[in-house]
Amino acid sequence: MTFIKRNNKSLYYGDEPILLRGFGLGGWLLPEGYMWKLYTKCDRPRRMEKLIEELCGKEYAERFWEAYFSSYITKFDIELIASRGYNSVRLPLNSRFLYEYQDDQYVWKEAGFRHIDRLIEWCKKYGLYIILDMHGAPGGQTGTNIDDSANDKPELFLDRQNQLDLLALWKEIASRYVNETIIAGYDLLNEPLPKWFSEYNELVLPLYKELINEIRSVDKNHLIILEGVHWSTDFSIFDGLKPEELDDNLMLQFHKYWSPPDEESLVYFLDYRNQVNLPIFMGEGGENNLMWYSAIFPLYDRLDISWSFWSYKKMDCTNSPVTFSIPEGWNKLTEYIDGEIELSQQDATHLFDQFLLSIQTPMMNESVFNSLRLQVPIRLHCEFYTHYSNILTRQKGAELRCNEPVSIQFENGKTGVPDYARYGGEPEPKEENVIVEIREGESLIYEFVTDKSHKDIQFSIFVRGDGVLELSCETFTCLLNVKGEWSTIQSPSFRNLDSNRYSLSLLCMKGEVQLDFIDINIVEESQYLS
Repeated sequence: MTFIKRNNKSLYYGDEPILLRGFGLGGWLLPEGYMWKLYTKCDRPRRMEKLIEELCGKEYAERFWEAYFSSYITKFDIELIASRGYNSVRLPLNSRFLYEYQDDQYVWKEAGFRHIDRLIEWCKKYGLYIILDMHGAPGGQTGTNIDDSANDKPELFLDRQNQLDLLALWKEIASRYVNETIIAGYDLLNEPLPKWFSEYNELVLPLYKELINEIRSVDKNHLIILEGVHWSTDFSIFDGLKPEELDDNLMLQFHKYWSPPDEESLVYFLDYRNQVNLPIFMGEGGENNLMWYSAIFPLYDRLDISWSFWSYKKMDCTNSPVTFSIPEGWNKLTEYIDGEIELSQQDATHLFDQFLLSIQTPMMNESVFNSLRLQVPIRLHCEFYTHYSNILTRQKGAELRCNEPVSIQFENGKTGVPDYARYGGEPEPKEENVIVEIREGESLIYEFVTDKSHKDIQFSIFVRGDGVLELSCETFTCLLNVKGEWSTIQSPSFRNLDSNRYSLSLLCMKGEVQLDFIDINIVEESQYLS
């Protein structure tokens, strides 16, 4: 592995360009309550620590956290991520676990650094780059649960001592890892200052400059990553900035959740990339459903945007790649927090013991992995085509991909921006279902990926209208007659070639048809056309 370097708007390792693609290891070194299904009732590390010590005692709590940090993410996870073709992980750090300030000097917590060191060794073995992410800065940079803030205020910007602590901590990190090529870069602050604390926005860039100077005093090797304000969606703090004022090896980071998964929603960040001639990185995005994933993550690839999916693992879910079961009786914890029941020490320790067993027996959500790279078996929602041709006048409908002439509509005929807030991975509700209409001479093209070992592939299209579709995929072509209300039309199966990347074309030969989705599946035995 070699150091990742910025070259104009791209990242390089050596002489080769690279896009970072991977996963945020949320919930590990900075646990979040929602990942344990405790939500706002116990939403950040310090409150989770207090709950366990209150219920189970200090001695048990110490053993619990040692076991938790040693088992939530393991070498198995890094091997899995690498085996699926990804090349990086983003590691959220909680500063509180890395240092103390005592008697006017810093004491570095080696137990916390050992977890970083173990991750480095695993990633070296499996060839994954690491982004070190300061998720919880001293005092907190957001004033919310995600930074483990004590008082729901962004005290990093209210108390100079917190800033001095952060400067010292980043300098220590850079000193320790100056020669570690496996580390891609330093993400200096996660999501500083939501808009309700925007009066402090002017303090962010000066702090970034100080941090860069401290890091560069000991480490001139690593990429430095700067995030915008308001959940890393607002780059205005960089307006008028000349990158050389800061450093030559920089990347800007944005985050994207619950918004339309189209190129138009990214224009703001793409324009900034061109304006400042720096690479951009989608450092957090996820917590949605498979449809949203299959639209936005392949789009990042096509637009040369590095990305990191959030989050790799959480309890009892279908919308993260890895999950673990919820212990029986876990709801007693929220009932206890709400004052509805008493909970004995014996019962509480049993619950947390079962929780530790659960995280040590993870389960895979293969559909998430498939959606991120359009891997068969996959459902392609028809509004998320890759290319189009021979398109006529766009019909009024859904405000999605509005700069393109394709007629994208709500099934129920309403107009407006689709709502993409599917926090738990649930499917689209009926009233938000979006479809595409194509008429004679119009065509849409979709991309998908297969494993070369797969033999027979079949397409099932959910469609309505009155017309004829020509379906083409590489050397395979067939005609599909469409008549009437919504129904599923299956193509003959075809045998894939010695390839793993395909383009599927749907051409309306006659009439007009409305398309909802395409299921692409592997069939074990079938008559196929070569």
